[in-house]
This record gives sequence, structure tokens and C-alpha cells, in this order.
Amino acid sequence: MHWVPIGAWIGVSVFAIVILGFCAYELSWKVRRLKADLAAFTELGARAKQLQVDAAALQQRLARTTSG
Repeated sequence: MHWVPIGAWIGVSVFAIVILGFCAYELSWKVRRLKADLAAFTELGARAKQLQVDAAALQQRLARTTSG
């Protein structure tokens, strides 16, 4: 009967290792996904800024043509 507590500790240890491994996998997967999303949003922000510049230039050209 002395083996029951040892078996329980081994079982709990294996279970904890499996859970921690799964958590580490999930965290690494989410970090990779968030980095990819950040890159996409950064690119989108750069495109939006360029559109603002283009819209301002167009607005200035339009103002010059209607006033002149």
C-alpha cells in the first residue's frame, strides 16, 4: 500500500507537466498570431497615413483649381 501515494504523486506530476506544456504551446501560438496581426495593422496604418497625405494633396489641388 506504500505505492499508492507515490503513484498519485507521479500521476499528478505527469498531469501538471501535460497542462504546463499545453499552456506553453497556447501562449507561443498566440504570441505568433499577435505579432502577425501587429504587422498587418502597422501596414494598414502606413497605408491610411499615405491616403491622408494623398487626400490632403488632392484637396489642395482642388482648392487651387476652383480659386484660380
